[in-house]
Amino acid sequence: MPRAPILAAAFAVCVAVVLPACQQRDTGADADSAAHYQVEVIRSDYGVAHITADDFGSLGYGEGYATAEDHVCNISRALVQARGELARYFGAGEDNEHLASDVAVRAMDIHSQAVAALRQQDADNLAWLRGYADGYNRYLASKNGNRAGSWCDGEPWLQAITDLDLMARMVLLAQTLPRMGAALLAAQPPAAGADATAAIVSPRQLAAAADAAALEGMGSNAWALGGERTENGRGLLLGNPHYPWYGDNRFWEKQLTIPGKLDVYGVHLLGAPGVAIGFNRQLGWSHTVSDSQRVVYYALELVPGKPTTYVYDGREQEMTAVTVTVPVRQANGALEDQQHTLYFSHYGPVLTLPGMPWSETTAYTARDANVGNAHLLSQWKAMNLADDVEAFIDAHRQWNAMPWVNTIAASADGRALYIDNSSVGNLSDEAISLWRQRLEQDPLTAQLYQQRGFVLLDGSDSRYQWVEDQAAMLPGAVPFGQRPLLERRDYVFNANDSYWLSNPRQPLTGYSPLYGPENTARSLRTRMNARLLAPDSPYGYAGEDGKFSIEEVQRALFGNDSLAAALLRDALAQACAGVAEVEAACAAIAAFDGHYNEDSAGAVLFREWITSYDYADGLRAGPLFAAPFDPGAPLSTPHTLADSELAVQNLARAAAILEAAGLPLSATLGEAQFAYRGSERIPLHGGNRFEGVANLMVSGDPGHPIASIDAEPVADSELLTRAGYPVIHGSSFILALGFDDDGPRAEALLTYSQSGDPDSEHFSDQTRLYRNKQWRPVLFEREAVEANARSRIELVAPRR
Repeated sequence: MPRAPILAAAFAVCVAVVLPACQQRDTGADADSAAHYQVEVIRSDYGVAHITADDFGSLGYGEGYATAEDHVCNISRALVQARGELARYFGAGEDNEHLASDVAVRAMDIHSQAVAALRQQDADNLAWLRGYADGYNRYLASKNGNRAGSWCDGEPWLQAITDLDLMARMVLLAQTLPRMGAALLAAQPPAAGADATAAIVSPRQLAAAADAAALEGMGSNAWALGGERTENGRGLLLGNPHYPWYGDNRFWEKQLTIPGKLDVYGVHLLGAPGVAIGFNRQLGWSHTVSDSQRVVYYALELVPGKPTTYVYDGREQEMTAVTVTVPVRQANGALEDQQHTLYFSHYGPVLTLPGMPWSETTAYTARDANVGNAHLLSQWKAMNLADDVEAFIDAHRQWNAMPWVNTIAASADGRALYIDNSSVGNLSDEAISLWRQRLEQDPLTAQLYQQRGFVLLDGSDSRYQWVEDQAAMLPGAVPFGQRPLLERRDYVFNANDSYWLSNPRQPLTGYSPLYGPENTARSLRTRMNARLLAPDSPYGYAGEDGKFSIEEVQRALFGNDSLAAALLRDALAQACAGVAEVEAACAAIAAFDGHYNEDSAGAVLFREWITSYDYADGLRAGPLFAAPFDPGAPLSTPHTLADSELAVQNLARAAAILEAAGLPLSATLGEAQFAYRGSERIPLHGGNRFEGVANLMVSGDPGHPIASIDAEPVADSELLTRAGYPVIHGSSFILALGFDDDGPRAEALLTYSQSGDPDSEHFSDQTRLYRNKQWRPVLFEREAVEANARSRIELVAPRR
């Protein structure tokens, strides 16, 4: 149901745009912190918010207010999704994507899960969430209800929020299955409305649901350098999360201070209190999306003639049908209620994915390890408060709540730490052995694992049930002591492959296969990260001493070296030499410098050539590489161009695409790759996953009101559109952090800038910095913040 109108609040606030700042408190407000919120928000250069309060409730009040100033629209829309009301306000969506999301959220009862999660929070967390909601609502009230002054101005979904809304968003973020709404909606018993469902759920949606299971569109690099690999013998961190540039899953930058208790700087996703990626005085950390399998799939053997009954240990077990009603906005603005039924086994929802239909004999279901994960806020809070590596590890051990990310950390005393603390199912040794047999005997099990990494088990056999261990926070999850962890004095890193080569000198082995594979090919991006970090790196960014400074780490990331180009460019130029049909294209390839910088001529042509191959060809011998992957040389294999004739044919195809786009064969990257920030088009450097460039920039259709562009594909290109390569996700909050005798020293970039409001001066200012490879200093010490303060507000209000 729509939220009630926002009551006018008797709040007074003074915002000083030109310092000195003025302060004004509510009539009747006093210093009784138990009865009132009281928080100071200073905005420094680029709109970064420095928030200081005496308690978590007041801290949240400042976070909610200040984040709403920049992202009231995106936060509101995120909470609409968490309430299962996208279709109410936005209609069924393209290919019914909003409808599918709402059906999943309602059938899985995210609301009740959020209620249960909220009950498990301690007093500080409850105050933090409530303060955040109250601060957000104060900002919204100051804009006369739903007059946000941004792209969502006047929309009916722009409403007051509650702490329960915020918790529902956390629950939704932690879990994977709600992201796969189309797969759940499509799962209908044979001959019981399957044709009607097929009209609702398109093949594109099912493919997108499979991508969502792997958190497609979110990745990252992270390096933690220990004292042996840094110039001053202290720790050094490069945080480089690859996240969406548009919509709800953007980062927002902040410093949070409770004097004498908390002082932390970094970012978190919109609508979330605290810092997920950042640093305090003693250590810094970043996250990368783990290669672990948080969802396990089960094949159910159906009872003949009973499509909703399956066999479990020889006995019949009935599925549970859950029918939900979803209000759907029609083209004329009217609401129409639609009813849809989803089915659940004792593992979780029944679903269908490409190659996994619900037939007369088999249905497929899944279990999500993060169902019941209520402790994300406690986990991050404990990390924010940790004052050494031991306390940081204890934060992970105690809460065991990271949903689907690795954590990479560096400390002031020169220690480098890697942990995959993501939540996966605790399979017994017997279950793992039986699954390995299935890999050899069952084609579908093998295909899903080889192509997607999905683990498919026999759902009719209780030996595949998850083992409950009292040491695990979540029932059935692997306990912390059995999760991958590595501490080094040289370095650790991750670029979204599994834990195996977190440091190539000390491979990690022996963990559950649900944490990802060992002795398998690494992506070109992982191999490039490893090359940049290696003591004998051919790129030499660490200088003659082989030890990094902050500036050298920055140059290494923004060098935009392409491993694909290093391995294949010369061979391609040799193969095409003398072939009249591609003479001009061949000359452009030969002149290509092998980097994805803005001025790299030939980069567009090479991109169109490399993307004519399947992405998986970069991991194996086949059409692209001749030499296969070798577990004994994992960072140098596969290699060598395989098929020269095919390579020349693909070059001709790439040249034709550029011609169709009106681009010269020697086009620079800056002529095609752009950030669309409102009406502004900003050329950008950075490569994509095909090219093996650490600094990732992935293109596509933004599909967002603040970026209306023509993203129609050019010819048969995989990536090039009429708008070029519009960046939609990739490098986001880039942090280079070191420590010296005076504490942390950091420089950073929030690539898409702090504000989501096209009218804000901080809508694209950092995007231009990123274009110019111009890092900005992070203001952490109070003296520096005061010296660069651009505005200051003090918010005082009664607590509810």
